[in-house]
Amino acid sequence: MSRLRGLGGPGCVHAQSSSSQDLVATLPAPTDYVSDLANVIDPTSKQQIDELCSELDHQAHAQIAVVTIDSLNGQPIEEFATELEDKWKVGPKASDRGLLMIFAIKDRQRRIEVGYGLEGVLNDAKVGDIGRSMVPLLRQAQYGPAILGGLQQIATDIATDAGVTLTPVQQTYHYQQQDAGGVRLGSILRIIIFVVILIVIFSGRGRGGGGWLWFLLGSMMGGGGGGGRGGDGWGGGGGDGGGGGFGGFGGGSSGGGGASGSW
Repeated sequence: MSRLRGLGGPGCVHAQSSSSQDLVATLPAPTDYVSDLANVIDPTSKQQIDELCSELDHQAHAQIAVVTIDSLNGQPIEEFATELEDKWKVGPKASDRGLLMIFAIKDRQRRIEVGYGLEGVLNDAKVGDIGRSMVPLLRQAQYGPAILGGLQQIATDIATDAGVTLTPVQQTYHYQQQDAGGVRLGSILRIIIFVVILIVIFSGRGRGGGGWLWFLLGSMMGGGGGGGRGGDGWGGGGGDGGGGGFGGFGGGSSGGGGASGSW
């Protein structure tokens, strides 16, 4: 707060601060690591983000709040982030190892606000690079995968510093692309095999092994298509690898470190 109040005339800064405080005051209290107030994060990404934040909280003793809002109502995102951190106090009180990821969707603005205790791990230049890496997916309105990708980079640095290993998380966006291609190829192969089996059966060549041919044909027609993604094995699936859920933020603080940008 001290950095912000030192900028410009006192009256002007007070007016901006009051407006930012008013905006923050309208937000509901956090009930999870993810506060998707703009309702733009898909359920799968939201679960993965939440699980990764939980692991960081319980294993690396660092708390991250992911926040999406519709608009900043003309307020600077840096000031909004500082006001939000002052109210929510993300991060353990003793260490200030907290971080905010904020996305104002209609304004196309983003901010990574870093708490005092993480500034040595995530300096302004590094979080600036991470923020820019999210831009391509943000521009495609792939908000969940974009945030998850940025969070993974942040989590890697925090976990390395803390000497802990986190559960890998799949990138949903890329897996969806691969699945679509896999389904098309699988359907074509199934049709070809289906036709070959019919030819063999009705040509009389399959009399000796007609039983297994009919069984194979029945299996193909019966589906067996369930669980095409059941072998992902990348930390999704509802379990909390961190050993506990959201228990509230711990009283951390920030000095205005971090990086902002647009998309």
